[in-house]
Amino acid sequence: MARVATVLIGLGLLGCASTQTPDDDEIAIPLTSSTIEVKAPPPVETPKKGELDADTKEQIKVALRRGGEKAQECNKVTKSSVVGEGEIIVVIDGKIGKVVDAKVGAPFEGTPVEACIKRSFIDEYALTFEGMLELPYKVTLVAPAKTDTKKDPKKKK
Repeated sequence: MARVATVLIGLGLLGCASTQTPDDDEIAIPLTSSTIEVKAPPPVETPKKGELDADTKEQIKVALRRGGEKAQECNKVTKSSVVGEGEIIVVIDGKIGKVVDAKVGAPFEGTPVEACIKRSFIDEYALTFEGMLELPYKVTLVAPAKTDTKKDPKKKK
């Protein structure tokens, strides 16, 4: 009887144990269009021949702004009082990526601030590109603030 019980228990264990395959441990997830979307990468914009890319355009704007900010100080630097708004033609050499000339027009041409305005723009950096550019840029000069050189009698030393 003991032997029959052992055989029955053995058969019972065999009945409870199932054979496992390696695939039974993995969870099967159906791949449908609702779970995975394949997207193409965005198109890369390549500038056409003779056209500047966005980074180069932005860098040129920065170079012009820096030159313009420096030019606004020319009255102070030269101790002049030339006022007005004038157009400067800024020449950028794309091969070396910097401003190589600035053509100063009226009302600054021939005044003490002309050379200062030119120096304000020349050697400002931009990114390299093919060719040369001549760009107009407006500069406005105001009279320098007057400083009172007289001593204030109320101030104590």
